Amino acid sequence: MSSLTRTSGVGMAIGAVASLSGVDALAKSLGAELSSFQVVFLRYMVSALFLCVFLRLIVRRWPRPGYLKAHALRGFLAAITASLFFFGIAGMPLLMALALAMTAPVFMAVLGVIVFRETPSSATTAAIVLAVFGAGLIVLMRGTGLAGPPVSPFAIAAGLLAPLAYALTAIAMKQSSAHDHPIALSLMQTVFAAVFSAPMAFILWQMPAAELGWQIGLIGLCGAVGFILLIAGLGRIPASLYAIIDYTGLVWAAFYGYVFFNEVPSVTTLIGAGLIVAACAISAHGQRSLS
Repeated sequence: MSSLTRTSGVGMAIGAVASLSGVDALAKSLGAELSSFQVVFLRYMVSALFLCVFLRLIVRRWPRPGYLKAHALRGFLAAITASLFFFGIAGMPLLMALALAMTAPVFMAVLGVIVFRETPSSATTAAIVLAVFGAGLIVLMRGTGLAGPPVSPFAIAAGLLAPLAYALTAIAMKQSSAHDHPIALSLMQTVFAAVFSAPMAFILWQMPAAELGWQIGLIGLCGAVGFILLIAGLGRIPASLYAIIDYTGLVWAAFYGYVFFNEVPSVTTLIGAGLIVAACAISAHGQRSLS
C-alpha cells in the first residue's frame, strides 16, 4: 500500500509540474496580447474561482478569520513575483526564463545568510558560484550568434528579479505560521494577489479578444489544478523527492516552447540550465546536512 501511495504521489507531483509549467506557457502566449499585470490578474482571479469551488465541494473548510495580514503579505509578494516572471517570460524563450527562475533556492540560501545570520557552508558557496556562472552563461551568450537572437535587457532583469522576489516570499513565509488547510491558504493568497495586481491591470487594460477566452480560463484552471496536485503529492512523497521532480519543469518548458512557440534550446542555455540545477541540488544537500 505504501508503494502504491508513493507511486500515486510521484504521478501527482509530475502532474503538478506539468500543470504549473502550462501556466508559464499560457502566460507567454497571453503576454503577447495583454500586459503582464493583466495576465497576472486574470490568472489569479480565475484560479481563485476554481479554488472556491474546490473548497466548497471537496475540502469544505474555509479560511479562518484573523490572519488577513499574513494572507495579504503572501498575496502581495506573489503578485510581484508573478508580474516580474510573466513580463520576463513574454520576452524570452520558455526554457531560458524557467532556468533563471530556478535560481530561487540559491537566492534563499543567500537571504538565509543575510536575514537569519546563518553561516554559509562550503556547499552554499559552491552553489552560489555555479548558479551565478550558469545564469551568466545563459544571459551573456544571447545575441552572440551562439545562442539565438538577443533578449531585451528589461526582460532579462525581470527574469532575474522574479526568483529574488520568490525567495523573499519564502523568507517571509518562514517568519509566519500557517493555521489553515493548505488549499485555503492558497485561496487567500490567490485572492490577494488578484487584488494587488488589479490597479495596474485596469490602468493598462486591453479588452481580450474573444479567441483568448479559452486561454484565460485554462491558465486559471492549470494554476488551481497544479497547486491541488502539488499539495496532494507532497502528502504522499518526501519534499526531497519532489525537489528532484521539480527539475522536470525544464523538460516541460523545452517541450512547450518547441511545440507552441517553435523554440529550439541552444547548447549554452542547456549547459547554463544544467549548472543551475546542479547549484540547486548542492544547496539542497547542504541544507539537509545542516538540519
